[in-house]
Amino acid sequence: MRILFTTLPVETHLRPLVPIAETALSRGHEVAVCAPESFRDEVARYGLPFLPAGEDWITGMLAPLFGSEQIPPDQVDALMRRLVSEGLPGDGALGTARDVIGHIHEGGADAVVREAYDMGGYLAAEAVGIPHASVGVVGRVTEFLAPDLLAPSLDEHRSVLGLPPDPRAERLYAHLHAHLMPPGYDPAELAIPTLRCYRHRTVDRPGDRLSPPLEGLDHSLPLVYASLGTVAPLFKASDTRLRSIIDGLGDVACEAVVAVGQGRAEALGRSCPPNVRVVDFAAQPLLLDTADLLVTHAGFTSVREALRAGLPMVAIPWIAENHLIAARCEELGLARRLDWEVLDGERVAAACRDVLADPAYRSRARAVQRDMLALPSLDTLVTDIEDLFSGATP
Repeated sequence: MRILFTTLPVETHLRPLVPIAETALSRGHEVAVCAPESFRDEVARYGLPFLPAGEDWITGMLAPLFGSEQIPPDQVDALMRRLVSEGLPGDGALGTARDVIGHIHEGGADAVVREAYDMGGYLAAEAVGIPHASVGVVGRVTEFLAPDLLAPSLDEHRSVLGLPPDPRAERLYAHLHAHLMPPGYDPAELAIPTLRCYRHRTVDRPGDRLSPPLEGLDHSLPLVYASLGTVAPLFKASDTRLRSIIDGLGDVACEAVVAVGQGRAEALGRSCPPNVRVVDFAAQPLLLDTADLLVTHAGFTSVREALRAGLPMVAIPWIAENHLIAARCEELGLARRLDWEVLDGERVAAACRDVLADPAYRSRARAVQRDMLALPSLDTLVTDIEDLFSGATP
């Protein structure tokens, strides 16, 4: 069986697909990851075969705001609406679909597995008549990826590819939607008829290690890890928030590691509090296994990996589905939520102290961890994909 995986060129969208691809390989299947050429090296770091498909349109959509010192909330909201209504289901999806169709005609494929933001894999599988599965690498898909925003553009592409209309975008999840959290985390997503929940596992890139960020730690103090993910640090507007996090953690009785993005540690780490280590990047899954608290932008990969480690959070959402995820984590008592627009060091310090001091946060995170560990493994997910190919209902 040959399975093609499709993803946008975003590392945190690829990372949850990697253990699924590795599991499929271990069972004797052939796999390849289809993504823009600019993402080739990132895929290669995980040792997976790569096939070029589509272009990196997402960087072009976000880039005009990268250098802005301040981005008003209405601009962020407008950008996110464009992302869902024009970007994800737009011409880039059709371009990816055409390239994936070409790879299928050339080398064959029995199923497509796409991360939920990628629409090209869905269109390609529909066009050639093979089953497709989506993986919820982002949270709250039925809310953020609203079908009424996606359907008009997707239907135009379906017409181009000779497919019948799908006015409510129901075919997006026609065969299988893999949710990597327990059912109680996102009741709205349970409305997807083909949804099944699976136990994800974290993956490390070759060469990942805890040192040097953890050298010389005072192990009598709690360890706090902070990161605003891979996208937010691309925007200069995030610098003041990262500075607030660094300063705030300096006022907490803890040891802290703050990951700030490529090439930014030198500038943001100047005059750093003695208990805070500022780094460009850190081996996040490894750090979360040893930490006591995560300060996060509430990206779904970070939240999922934190809860897999039984960690509570301080959530500072800014863009995309992060607000929805942060609100749900606060509702479940897993996190304290802070407002990006009024963030300062004092608020960061107070929230971190509160969460670290209240054992109920950790207890609730551990309860979700146990629920996650009780889910079927990714081996079961691969079996379900095999069943799609054989015509069985997973």
